[in-house]
This record gives sequence, C-alpha cells and structure tokens, in this order.
Amino acid sequence: MKSKIILSSFVLLFFSLLAGGSSEDEENGVVIAIAVVVVAVIIIAIIAAIVQSINKKKRLKMIEKDEQESSDFDRRVSIGDDRCKIYFDAAKKKVMIMHVTTDGITKKFVDDYEYPGKGLARYFDGNYIIYEPNSRRMLSGNYCRYTINNIEDLNGVDKSGLTTKDPIAPTLNLLEITFHSSMTVDSSKIHVLADEYHGLMAVAEQGKLYAFNYISAERLPEKVGIESTISVKSAGNYMFVMDSYFKVLVIIGGNMMHKTFNYSDIIEVSYIENGDTMFTKSTGRTVGGAIVGGVLMGGAGAVVGGLSGDTKQNKIVNNMDIKILLRSTEETTCILHFMDSSNPLKTKETSDKTLYEEFLKNANKAKDLLSVIIDDAKQSLPPVAPVLSQPATPQSSSVADELAKLAKLKADGILTEEEFQAQKAKLLG
Repeated sequence: MKSKIILSSFVLLFFSLLAGGSSEDEENGVVIAIAVVVVAVIIIAIIAAIVQSINKKKRLKMIEKDEQESSDFDRRVSIGDDRCKIYFDAAKKKVMIMHVTTDGITKKFVDDYEYPGKGLARYFDGNYIIYEPNSRRMLSGNYCRYTINNIEDLNGVDKSGLTTKDPIAPTLNLLEITFHSSMTVDSSKIHVLADEYHGLMAVAEQGKLYAFNYISAERLPEKVGIESTISVKSAGNYMFVMDSYFKVLVIIGGNMMHKTFNYSDIIEVSYIENGDTMFTKSTGRTVGGAIVGGVLMGGAGAVVGGLSGDTKQNKIVNNMDIKILLRSTEETTCILHFMDSSNPLKTKETSDKTLYEEFLKNANKAKDLLSVIIDDAKQSLPPVAPVLSQPATPQSSSVADELAKLAKLKADGILTEEEFQAQKAKLLG
C-alpha cells in the first residue's frame, strides 16, 4: 500500500517537473508548490515505513525474549505474527493468546481447547479464527480492535442435537473482499466454516462471528457416508457454498451477508449492466410439451445477450449486477453487485477497462454457477402431467379440466401463486 503511494508520488513529481519546464513564469509558483507537497508525502511515507520496520523488530525481540524466559507453556505449535501470537499446549489442552505492542505483552489463556490442525486454525492480518470440532467451540479475535478473544459455543445454534449418520470433517474456507477507490484498493478477509455433520455454517469477519443452520435438522440423518458433498467456489466478493446432496446453495458476502436457497427456489438468473439485461436463463420447466417458463417469463433459458465483455466500444459503466429471481413471495429477488468500484468505469481508459474485464469475469463465474444449479434443479423435478397444450374440447369441460390441473400444479409447488393466477386469468378470458 505504502509502496503504491510512494510510486504515485514520484510519478506526480515527475510530471510536475515536466510541466514546470514548459510553463510560463507566473505558473512556476504553482508547479513548485505541487512539487513540495509531493516531496513531503514521499518523506512522510518513508518515515512511516522506517518506524514500522523498527517497531516490528522490537516486537519480535520481545516475543523471542518471552519465549526464552518462560518455560511453563509449550510454544512449539503456534500461529500469528509479531503483533499477535497464539500458542497451543497439547499436554495442558490450553491456548495462550499473546497480544504484543511496543509497550509490552498481554497474555490471555483459554482452557480445555486443543489445536485442531492448521486447516481449522487460521491467522490473517491481525485476525484469528480457530474451530475446535470436539467441543464445537470457535475462538476468534481481532488484534487491531484490541479484542483478545471471543469464544462461541456452536452447540447453542443447532439445539436439536441431530446430525448426519456419519461424521464429516468440517472445513474452513477463505473469501477475500476487495473494493477499488480512486487512489487505493481496500481488502478484508472472511473465513467461512462449513460443518456438514451438524448442517451448520459460521462466518467470521474481522474477529466477529455469526453462525447459522443451512439445512433443517430433521433432514440431517438422511445423509450417510463420511465424504463431503459440499463444494465451495468464489466469484468476485461472493462465496458460493453448494451442498449437492441436499440441493442447497448458500451465498456469502461482506458485512456478514448470507443467503440460503434450495436449488428449486431459483427460477431465473440474469446479468444486468447499466440497467440493461444482457443475459437471462430460467428454469424452463416443460409441462406437456409447453414451456411454463416461456409462458410466464417470456422465454425459457432465453439468452438475451452473452457476457462477452465487449470493451472495444467506449462506454461508461455504472453498475454490473447478477439478479436471481426466486420462487418466494417473501423475497422475490436477490441482487449480487459485481462492480466493486466507487467511480463509474470508462472502458476507453486502460485502467478502467482492466477493472471492467475483471468484474465481468467474476460476474460470468457467478452466472455459470447459477446456470448449472438451475439445470440441476430441472433434472431433479418429477415429470408433470400436460396442462398447457391440450387439444380443443368443449369449452366448459376444457376450462374446468385446465383449472383443476393448474390447481394441482400449484398444490405440488410447481406453480407459484402469481403464476397460477396469471394462467387462471388467461383461461377465464
């Protein structure tokens, strides 16, 4: 980050000097003032880097001295850096969290906590998260906010006590969130725990933790075997966690955002740029040779336009979204934002074009994942009796039969209330 500031400052200074060489005398004062400011910024950045380096060396020496002088705690297994060090004593089943500043060291201990292995004990940029699967406790904290530790008992989330028939090892996955502003790129890291054995997930962001069940407890005993059926994919600032056994999708993003859907909940996925729909794919369910998606949504799996990323044309992009249409009256849509920039993108400019292509690539990943899920849900649907393309029969009998069949589709969950009412209105003229 600081190297970018220094580099930018040098570039600004260079162009300022060039401008000064060709400017009139009355403009020289302005050029010199800009040059002085740039030099001041460079000097401040260099001093800050030197101070940080000195402080880091001081903290490392303090840690080394503490390790040498203290022999009452096993220090062989640890995670962390010069600001925060976490040690695991296997014999004592104890954790020591050591918070290090140039003013001194603060220690805190957690009892009855074992090292779960590097896969479930992570440290990243002042944040740590450790999941102990035997006790089902999660230890998390944040150095920058001076939070020493936060222990959450995940047994309290799923109170039913039901599990899958066979134990499945939990996993800890990383999602990196980035946001581009005019001068900097901000980033943060989110860890997502997937505990299939208990049908539970937990999201940890900057030492904060939120846990939730992604599948109803009564269904857990259906799953057998120790092999995981969860796959995890990232697209931009979103993580897609998919359970292929239960046909459940969990989408996780920044600020502890999470959405849970059954595959069958998803009717349609669209890519929208500047308010224009560039791509659409729907479930396209076929009922008796007629496509319900075509009747209700103007085309099943219709491709309005591919996500080709045509950046040759000069255009200004303000937003790039994936819209998910849901089979629910409570939450009809879910919008995922893929343009992570504070300013509009002008594709005629090289830097903006590069960002646009990156965001478009991420939107494509999400679109492809959701399209596969739509196809998976279609394959899982049972065959449905024909209703929408019946041969002509006497009017009174035909309308009655069609209404009965539409009511059956609605009762079976094939049609929503809105779809049912729309078809009913067409039949009744």
